[in-house]
Amino acid sequence: MRQLYIFTAGDADAREHLNDSIRNPQPSSLLDAHLTAEQVDYLRSLLPDPQNFYAWGAVPGERNIPMWNQMQDGDIVLTVFDNRYRYVSSVVAKIHNADLARAIWGQTSEGKTWEYMYILTQPRAVDVHVTSKPVIDYLNNGYRGFSRIGDERLARIRGAYGNLENFVEEIFSTVVPRSADEQDLVAAEATVDPTVFDSENLVDGRKKVLTEIVRRRGQPKFRKDLIKAYDGKCAVTGCEIEAVLEAAHIIPYMDGDTNHVANGLLLRADVHTLFDLGLLKIDATGRIHIADPLFGSIYEPYGGKRIRFPSQLSERPDPGALTKKFSQQV
Repeated sequence: MRQLYIFTAGDADAREHLNDSIRNPQPSSLLDAHLTAEQVDYLRSLLPDPQNFYAWGAVPGERNIPMWNQMQDGDIVLTVFDNRYRYVSSVVAKIHNADLARAIWGQTSEGKTWEYMYILTQPRAVDVHVTSKPVIDYLNNGYRGFSRIGDERLARIRGAYGNLENFVEEIFSTVVPRSADEQDLVAAEATVDPTVFDSENLVDGRKKVLTEIVRRRGQPKFRKDLIKAYDGKCAVTGCEIEAVLEAAHIIPYMDGDTNHVANGLLLRADVHTLFDLGLLKIDATGRIHIADPLFGSIYEPYGGKRIRFPSQLSERPDPGALTKKFSQQV
């Protein structure tokens, strides 16, 4: 479920850091010096602009580290200083990297740096006082450092506005910036022409449909192995209709190495789509988390439940893979 985080920029260092990585981006070439090639490629694939990135971070601390661990890609971030909300952005990915943080922001007089980093979409400037109406009815009247809006307040927001995106749009007069994944999906949808129909090519069309079904179900052996491991039941819904069960990769398909049962889930077709889009997530314990748009839908009852695990331990989904998919953490 999408969360709402706040970071403040109350002291002189933080104000300067706003210029470093919020008002202005850092060149993505900086990543090359501090991350592996695989990590850089992965991050660039997520960035709305592969040449630049925006970021913020937190120093190590008893409060900051658990907060950072809870943060997920897609979460909304508000920047606050001088008792005003100043920027809206969303999380693209998380990185724990002291060297990269030091290269961007330096370090404190105690030698600490803001190493618990989160990469952001381009922040959008807003200007709303913390205690103004109606924002004060839903958010806090003040903040100290890195924090998350509590579940009770989030529930009130969803009850009044439907989801956090609507809340941000109405309260702050801006839309939540999209990640590269969301932009790609919108671009792909824009290329589809629903008005085209060619009755002369129905046979070819049927072949395309069957090919697409095979592709979507997944590599035949991989799917067969998952059907066996999960006793022919969707890991989330328990559906036993084999025709609609698909082999879902946890870590996206790259080569034969990712076609391992421990990197897969047997999911009903609609659930597979929600899983790929990040609207339905599964954490390392197997607990299901659903995003705001699914509340009030037929999928809401699955939120908070755990998936059905294979009986063989060696066939259960890898916790590390689930964690990476869940948080999109580098």
